[in-house]
Amino acid sequence: MKSVSSSMNQVTFTKKHSTLLISFCFLLFIVNLLVSCSPKIGEEINKRIVDPFDETKILNVHFVTTRREMTVKDNCDTQSFGFITDINPHYGICLVNIPSKHIIGDISLDNAQDKNQFFQFKGRINTDDREFLNKIKSSASNEVLVFVHGFNVNFDEAVLRAGQIKYDLKFPGEVVVYSWPAGADSGIFGQVMVKSTYDLNFTEAKINREPFAKFLTDITGLGKKIHLVVHSMGHQVVLPSVANLAKQGKSKFLSELILNAPDFDKNEFELILSDLTKSSERVTLYCSPGDNALVASQKVNGAPRAGMCFKYSGVDVINVNEVDDPVLGVGGLGHGYYSSRPILTDIYQVLLGVSVERRLFIRKSGPKNGENFVLRK
Repeated sequence: MKSVSSSMNQVTFTKKHSTLLISFCFLLFIVNLLVSCSPKIGEEINKRIVDPFDETKILNVHFVTTRREMTVKDNCDTQSFGFITDINPHYGICLVNIPSKHIIGDISLDNAQDKNQFFQFKGRINTDDREFLNKIKSSASNEVLVFVHGFNVNFDEAVLRAGQIKYDLKFPGEVVVYSWPAGADSGIFGQVMVKSTYDLNFTEAKINREPFAKFLTDITGLGKKIHLVVHSMGHQVVLPSVANLAKQGKSKFLSELILNAPDFDKNEFELILSDLTKSSERVTLYCSPGDNALVASQKVNGAPRAGMCFKYSGVDVINVNEVDDPVLGVGGLGHGYYSSRPILTDIYQVLLGVSVERRLFIRKSGPKNGENFVLRK
């Protein structure tokens, strides 16, 4: 009996010893993995950022627009595309000089001044849809950033903003601006009639849902990692289109879906929320309760807007009110923060795949607040 008991004790000891040994070895493996990988993280980022974007550059900004073509057919200025929908989308590339000395968020344009201080248009290359997609597909980078602008933005401003975002994010892939017919008549009457401009833009945004869905289907079929960045009323174009594609059975066709100040009905947003989260690896929503443009939109539409800070399941909702300081008019209404330094710093980390809790300058919000997180000043 003693020998049996002794054998059983030995077996038990061996099992415990083996379990401890396995646990210790696993711990050593994890430690070695972390130590060996830590320098590799920097190496991977350095490999990803091929171009340092540290000097004035002429960048390609790919465009898809449903705006009606105007008089100028070889440039990207205010006379190139208007603010009424065309049946057939136009495709091409705008060549944009990005000045190394520009202030983050500023897109001052002047073709006659110093190229190191002012944005400049350097020409336009027109393509058809097939050539457009082939150019995107042939890019050395596996990433594409699609930018959709908001209310009252002319074509030239949309292109400049896309170029600024690419440059300031040091984005290694191709940038595409989808420019729907937003904007207003440049005359005094058109500028004063803000309400009529809003209504017209809202109608045009809804008309563009089907063309945008077609474009999104095409570009997500290239096998690239697609990041989609949207601002303001552009969500009227994008969100129903994305949700419908998800309803049709497409899933995770977007990598990062980044929503900035969504001018979109809160209740309607909640109705399509599950489809939006199915469409993307991650959904990030930047909001601000101090967004005067969304407050005005709420009065016009009679319903709260999704960008006024509410919690949504499966969405990283980040309140940016603390960092929304007007710089050269950017953010003056608490609505243009998406192209400012603090937001771009966070988006840079989003595109690297860093989880929200581990990103710089992010803190958790209170349990009774609308958002999950706050971007610190």
